[in-house]
Amino acid sequence: MNTKIIIADDHKIFIDGLRSILSKKIGLTIEGEAKNGFEIIKLLEQGCKPDIVITDIRMPIIDGISLTKILAKEYPNIPVLALSMYDQSADVVEMLEAGAKGYLTKDIEIEELVQAIHTIVKGEYYFSKNLPKDIKSWFDIDHDSGEHILTRREKEILQLISKGRTTLQMAQQLELSRFTIDTHRKNIHKKLGIKSNTGLVNYTLKHLG
Repeated sequence: MNTKIIIADDHKIFIDGLRSILSKKIGLTIEGEAKNGFEIIKLLEQGCKPDIVITDIRMPIIDGISLTKILAKEYPNIPVLALSMYDQSADVVEMLEAGAKGYLTKDIEIEELVQAIHTIVKGEYYFSKNLPKDIKSWFDIDHDSGEHILTRREKEILQLISKGRTTLQMAQQLELSRFTIDTHRKNIHKKLGIKSNTGLVNYTLKHLG
């Protein structure tokens, strides 16, 4: 079976290196490459049909997390593998909640990347062996109940809400779109089961100091 791959990363030298290495592996084909999530979506709209998308997290225009959410909704049959230099639990959980099926750090051996690709294409999860052990707790949560843990970004926004910042002010401070801020706010309300901003402020003071 030939596995078709799309890679998204805003560092061309990294993409070039990854393409050169993976192209030499039997059964793997680089179907497309992009500098950000927006270009990935364009490739899909133009008819590109990958078996997996490998994406960085921090990218301009549409980052890896936002891209993963879009793919999970619009292209649910295309699994996403995050490949990032960041290994904090918050980043891993944020990608998981967005819909990613795997998470690798960029210091892995190429054979582990190949193993991850094959594992995820089969419909299973895969994570770097050197990731924090506490990410396993994510799988112990009932993700249909709404009782999710807050991501790093959601905690940042919650702190800003408690300080009385408007959506526009938060968007400017965090360099995000107003749409992205509104999406995070909706997720926070849903996860915490709190409908009012006053309730969110009280929650922040009690749990986040």
